[in-house]
Amino acid sequence: MGSIHEDVKSGHLTRHPEELDWLKCFQNGFDVTWANERRAYGSRSSVYFIKPEPSTEETFGVDKEILLIYSPYDKLEARTFLSIEQFINDDPARGRVERLFVILVSDAKNPEKWVTEYASTNEARMVVAINKDDLKNSTGNAWFVRSKIASQLFSRDLFDYRLPLEKDIYFFGRTALLQSFTDSARRGENRGLFGLRKTGKTSFLYKLRRDLQEQGEVEVLFYDCKSPSIRQRSWVELLQKIIFDLAAVGVGDNFIVPKDNRFLSETLADLIKNMPGQKRVAIIFDEVEYISHFSKTDNHWKRDYLPFWQSIWAAQSETRKLSTILAGVNPKLVEVDKIDGIQNPLFGIVPYNYLSGLSVDEVRRMLNVLGRRMGLKFVPEIATTFDKEYGGHPLLCRLAASFTYRQVREGKKNFPIKVDISDLSDLKIERDGSLVFYCGHVVSELRDFYPDEYQVFELLACGRTADYIEFSYLPEYSDHLNSYGLVKTTSGIPTVAIEVVGTYVAMEAARREGRKTIQKLIDASERTKWISVRLQDIDFALDDLHRLGTSGNLPTLFGPNKYPESHKFMALKPAQNQGDLQLFLNVCNRCLVESIEAYGKSIANKNYFWETIRTAYPSLHQSLHRIKVYRHNEFHIELNEAVDAVYRDFLRQDLEGRNPTSVHDVWFTLQQAVLDSLWNALQIELSRYGR
Repeated sequence: MGSIHEDVKSGHLTRHPEELDWLKCFQNGFDVTWANERRAYGSRSSVYFIKPEPSTEETFGVDKEILLIYSPYDKLEARTFLSIEQFINDDPARGRVERLFVILVSDAKNPEKWVTEYASTNEARMVVAINKDDLKNSTGNAWFVRSKIASQLFSRDLFDYRLPLEKDIYFFGRTALLQSFTDSARRGENRGLFGLRKTGKTSFLYKLRRDLQEQGEVEVLFYDCKSPSIRQRSWVELLQKIIFDLAAVGVGDNFIVPKDNRFLSETLADLIKNMPGQKRVAIIFDEVEYISHFSKTDNHWKRDYLPFWQSIWAAQSETRKLSTILAGVNPKLVEVDKIDGIQNPLFGIVPYNYLSGLSVDEVRRMLNVLGRRMGLKFVPEIATTFDKEYGGHPLLCRLAASFTYRQVREGKKNFPIKVDISDLSDLKIERDGSLVFYCGHVVSELRDFYPDEYQVFELLACGRTADYIEFSYLPEYSDHLNSYGLVKTTSGIPTVAIEVVGTYVAMEAARREGRKTIQKLIDASERTKWISVRLQDIDFALDDLHRLGTSGNLPTLFGPNKYPESHKFMALKPAQNQGDLQLFLNVCNRCLVESIEAYGKSIANKNYFWETIRTAYPSLHQSLHRIKVYRHNEFHIELNEAVDAVYRDFLRQDLEGRNPTSVHDVWFTLQQAVLDSLWNALQIELSRYGR
């Protein structure tokens, strides 16, 4: 049983003794630690702090005091919520009380309904609303308050918020980067922020604006360049808007707008020089591609780009008190030195960062903080799973957690509940299916503005790793894709970092080409030529890798000689039936796998294939393992349980989850998958070792 602190009894409650009748109901689970009367927005409220007892803290995941507001009016209005925001951000509440939710006791009838409707249209913190008379009538029901809190907290999906965050309530992570941008703006330095859509760039910029405005040293102008009201302006009209906006927050109307556009940059510089209190100015351009030379929507920016940014740059040079913060998808805007033969005014003056996914720790904190307020206790390993499957992408992680919450609610389980890895694994296909629409949003501007980079990523997503490696030697592709968080390279092996996005891109490519599968099956009329060329390419690559092994410090594949019976390997034909596939697998196994095992035995190393080769050439070993397992399946009546599991996993990958009996040309499909796997693996290994 909780207590009411003496200073609350001797202070606020002596002035409002009638409030004790309902306040004492909160003693079933809370201590009342502080109270006072506050006025804001033309209304009076009683403000309490209540501290959860250990059992209540465990149930709701709250270890701080909670703000409890009593509104003594029979009607709720928007100003009630404005008052709450003021109270929670003022002393003594600031930094002391829980930020995500408050409790509102009201004389209004059915306050819960009003709060629900208000919250549905606002990025509002959670408000648990309870009618005062219901509280007074609950005497004797020790669970009334906790049940009310649970019914409202656990019924709202905090993860399902898809717009940029305009308040700090649900903003997580990015602390060090935010401080870096804040310091740059205070020093009058330019910065750039680039990354895929929905990674939180706009939320980050909103947070940056809030922090700078709160500190008061920098005046911030914010422009969403994707808005028609911005991008459809000419460079002169946009620069004039910036000048008028700056005048409105700075020196007022007492300035002269030049009639000659050549002097606009001087007017901008003069306004900045005359800012009150020696304030600096930061101009944030979000979605900056839309007012750049690369604009796909407004052609006039191909000619307006240079004079606009030359004017901004000139004002910066004169005042040293102006910083620009550019945000978009690709840093090409500030990396190109010349545009149409003229020096790019942004080249070399905008240091930039990429905003990719949240770290595992940041994902874990988001899941813990929001999940526990909703009655979900995510085990720590789920953050690692979200990092693997969604690359820590903020929106995809939130929506994956939201999907999990909805499934739990539909199961009508009692809250709070524990969510473990098995809960995610069981619903992965359905969960990822619900995210497909948002995957399109994630890569849409990369596809529209930078189609070359998108096509290179598409190669990797479609399993054409060797082709991706060929293009990735151009740093403008590989560096950007890695920095976006779309591709990760581990031990020289490139893989898609956000699996669900990779699947979406691959399926879009399949749909575009009229396929139902990610793998592009070679047409029957082209197979003989294709397999001949592919076998030659593999043979050359094996020679290259063999030479690397014999001339360096790497283990050799086949000893001092080339793999045996290479003429049989080079004479293989397209598989048209099961017998053809068996011949193909048997030859590949004898030439490539058994020859490695034989060399290992010759040097008294029985584990040469399973240990030495797997360690030195992991991608190639995986491909050779596929050949070995497929060959065993064709020539052995039964496989042991472990080998059978590996076989089924390879089969699932190569047939994309389809039943073999339903796959047209299944024998060639598997043959192509084996050769593609072998070719990709060889290119990965050669790339890793610097060829």
